[in-house]
Amino acid sequence: MELYNISNSNLKRVNSSNFKVERELQELIENNLENIMGIQFVASEFTIENYRLDTVAYDEENNSFVIIEYKRSSKESVIDQGFAYLNTTLRHKADFTLAYNQKFESSYSIQDFDWTSTRIIFIAGTFTTYQKDAVNNPDLPVELYEAKLFDGNLLSLNPIIKTNIITKTNRSSSSKETSKKISTVETINELAPPTESALLSSSSEEVITLYDQFKSAILEWDSDFEIKPTKIYIGFRLNHSNVVDFTPQQKKLKIWINMEFGKLNDPLHLFRDVSNIGHWGNGPYETSLSNDNQIEYVLSLIKQSWEIHRNQ
Repeated sequence: MELYNISNSNLKRVNSSNFKVERELQELIENNLENIMGIQFVASEFTIENYRLDTVAYDEENNSFVIIEYKRSSKESVIDQGFAYLNTTLRHKADFTLAYNQKFESSYSIQDFDWTSTRIIFIAGTFTTYQKDAVNNPDLPVELYEAKLFDGNLLSLNPIIKTNIITKTNRSSSSKETSKKISTVETINELAPPTESALLSSSSEEVITLYDQFKSAILEWDSDFEIKPTKIYIGFRLNHSNVVDFTPQQKKLKIWINMEFGKLNDPLHLFRDVSNIGHWGNGPYETSLSNDNQIEYVLSLIKQSWEIHRNQ
């Protein structure tokens, strides 16, 4: 990523650099976790077995832990280290639960967390093509972010977008290979990051098409939308706040609009008030659609929420 200053219709490149000290980047990220990633800080330099985890955080939306590691060198393996840390986390659930309770003065038990959504984030100035390709699979609970400093105290933090879906390897193809990868296999068995495809897997073709129509329209409004699947719904977020959530069911698509109750202009009264009853998505407005007859109208309502969230 490159930045330019604009002066009299001329562009001047802003010089960039990497952090000289890893700890400087770590402190900056830890102090601003909620603003930049929408997750909560739990602990720093967290020691388990022979490992020292740079940052432990908590993802409230997925009810799961997030491990963050900072790298100065792009030569280190992200897959080996990532799965080693993830395996260690799953072996020491009680330690992470205790750290959470101490931080937030709560009394949660191991069963209160979703361990299948545990993930690890690596942050570095750059990553090699091999590292990017190694994690280029939405089913892997490993994410990469590139961080750069720019003149004028500017910071960029860019996620490496995953584009490839890899078919799972046949574990019985080689007993020797299986034995070498047993720890990784154990982790994959327990870890199951939520994905759009998993949530859509039981839906009819009509519901999948309906969801795709909403998705295409919303992403045309704003390229900054973040699509964040959870175990129950798919959230469309701006500034780490959900604008609208979708739950694909077999024959219908459930939708929640996240706006303060009473602010949505819905003359057809298509959405019902769920502010005082249990519901899955964010926001007090809920409806269900089984076809695209009212898609343009619903999009006009979602746009009201988008216009509020994009200015926050």
